[in-house]
Amino acid sequence: MNVAKSSGESIMRVADGLGAVLFGAAIAIVQPQVATALTATQVSAIAEQITVRIDGANTGSGVIIDRQGNNYTVITCWHVVQLQGSYTVYTPDGKQYTINHSQVKRLANVDLAVFQFSSNQNYRIAEKGNSEQVKLGTTVHVAGYPQGTSDIDFRSGSISRLVTKPKDGYAFVYDVGGFPGMSGGAILDEQGKLVAIHGRASTYPNTGSTNVFGIPLKTYLSLIPSALSTQTIATATTPKPQNTPTQPIVAAPTPKPRNIPLSAPPVKTSSPVNVNNASAKFALLQTLTGHSEKAIGSNIKGHVTSVAFSPDGKTLASGSWDKTIKIWDVATGEEIRTLQSNSYWAESVAFSPDGKTLASGGGIFDKTIKLWNLITGQEIRTLKGNLDTVTSVAFSPDGKSLASRGDYSTIKIWDVATGKEIRTLKGHSGVLCSVAFNPDGKTLASGSGDGTIKLWNVATGEEIGTLKSNSYVQSIAISSDGKILVSGGDWTIKIWDIVTGEEIRTLNSYYKVNSVAISPDGKTLASSSGDNTIKIWDLRTGEEIGTLKGHSDLVTSVAFSPDGKTLASGSWDATVKIWRLSE
Repeated sequence: MNVAKSSGESIMRVADGLGAVLFGAAIAIVQPQVATALTATQVSAIAEQITVRIDGANTGSGVIIDRQGNNYTVITCWHVVQLQGSYTVYTPDGKQYTINHSQVKRLANVDLAVFQFSSNQNYRIAEKGNSEQVKLGTTVHVAGYPQGTSDIDFRSGSISRLVTKPKDGYAFVYDVGGFPGMSGGAILDEQGKLVAIHGRASTYPNTGSTNVFGIPLKTYLSLIPSALSTQTIATATTPKPQNTPTQPIVAAPTPKPRNIPLSAPPVKTSSPVNVNNASAKFALLQTLTGHSEKAIGSNIKGHVTSVAFSPDGKTLASGSWDKTIKIWDVATGEEIRTLQSNSYWAESVAFSPDGKTLASGGGIFDKTIKLWNLITGQEIRTLKGNLDTVTSVAFSPDGKSLASRGDYSTIKIWDVATGKEIRTLKGHSGVLCSVAFNPDGKTLASGSGDGTIKLWNVATGEEIGTLKSNSYVQSIAISSDGKILVSGGDWTIKIWDIVTGEEIRTLNSYYKVNSVAISPDGKTLASSSGDNTIKIWDLRTGEEIGTLKGHSDLVTSVAFSPDGKTLASGSWDATVKIWRLSE
C-alpha cells in the first residue's frame, strides 16, 4: 500500500503539529508541569510493548514508531535489514509478519531504515521524546533482542559522550553495553520516551572495554518526511510460521571520504555485495576446543586472544585468558602441547621464522614477554622492562629481533638471543595496539589508537613515515611483497601503498575490526570483528566476497597458513576454528 502523502497533506500535518506544539506551550506557561521520572521497571514495561524482533537474512530489533490505520511503521538500523531476502517481524504479542528487503526504505546518510507491516492488532506506539535535551550524564534505558533469543534485554546507564561529528548518525555514546541482535532497539529517557535508536558497539579486545553508540531521534525526524514523500513503503501482510534466527552479517553505509596523507587521490570505498560470491569459498574444517570456559564474573577465562601458524603450516598456536598457550596439530585438530602462560592471560603469540621458538605477550597482571622452546615446551627466557599489556609481538624475518608493544604508546625492539632490549621507539600519542615487520626486515610498522600507523627504520629506530587513518587502529598486516599495508579498527579497513604512503581504498565493516590478515599470494584479506564473523575480501578490488559464521562471541584474531589454503580464527567463545579454502 502506498502511504506516501501529497505535499498539501504534509503541510497540513505540519501545521496541525505546530498548532499542537504552540497550544501545549501556552498551557505550559499558565500551568507548568515537571516531568516525573518513571522507575526502571515502568520504563522496561514500555520498552517491551514498543520493541519488535527482526529475524531472517540478518537479525536485529526495531521500534514501532508510527501508525496510520492498520499500517504500523517500524524504525531500525539499516545494517539490520540491508541484505537481500525476507525478514520476519515478531511483535510483542508473539505474532509474526513477513517483509521483503524491497519494502525497506533506507534513510539518507545514516544507519537508519523504516518499513511497515499491516495488522488489525492494537500495538503501542513509541512516544517521541526530545533528543536535544539529552546531555552528558543523562540516564537512558536500552532495549532489544539479543541474537538467537526471543527474550528482550533491558539495561540502564548514562550518556558518557556526545559526538560532535558523528559517523552514520551515531552521536550518542553510553555506558550500557549490549549484545549483537539489539541493534535497532529503543533508547528511552526516564519518562519512557524514545530519544534515540541503539545500533553500534565497539569492543577493544586488549582492554575488554566497549563503547556503545546510538542515533538521536532528531536525526530520524529530520529525514523521515522526505523519505516518505519520495518512495512508497510497502506493507507486509503474510505471517511467517517459523522462527529461524541467524547470525548477523553486517556492513556500515559508505562514509564520506576522509583526508589522507601525502596528497593521495580520493579514497575509493567499497559497497556491500553478495556474500555468497563463489570466488572465495572457505568452509569450516574443524573447531578446536580445550581452552577453559569457566566463567569469572562477566569474563570467560578461555577467551582466545591470538592465533598464529608455524612457518611450515603444520601447527597452530593459540593464546588465551585461561593462563595457557596451546599448540595444535592443524591436520588432525589434536592438542600437541600446553604451555603455562606468563600471566592471567596470554595476549599475543608469534612463531619465529625457523619455527623453533614461540613468543608470547603477557596481559595486564604480568606485563612480560616469554620465549618458549617448542621442541621441549620449556620456557627459554622472560623479557622484562617497562611493559604494558603486550598486545602484539612480531619476529623479524631473520629471527634475530623481536618487536613488541612497550608501555602505553611505545614499541620495544629486543635481541632474541640475549633477551636484552635494543631500543624503544617513541612517537605515538595513543595506545599501541599492533606491530608488523616488513618482509625485507628493514622497516617496522606500528598501529595505534591515536589513529596513525607509523613506519620505522629498524636499524636506527628513526620514524620514517606516518599514515593517518583518522580512526582507531587495532590491527595491521603487511603483504608478502612488502608493498601493501592493511589496517583495521573502528568499523573500517584501510589499504595503503607503503611506498607512497597513499591510502588506496577504504572497506566498510559495521563492527569494530579486531584483526586483519593478508593471504601469502596478496590476493585475499581476512578481517574479524565483534559481530562474531570473519569477512573475506578481494584485496585488489576491495570487494567483500564472503562472510564466515560459526563463532558465538567476538572474533579476536585471524591468520592465514603459509600456503594460503587454511585460515584460523580465535574467539572470545574459547574456541579456535580452522577454515579450509575449497579446491
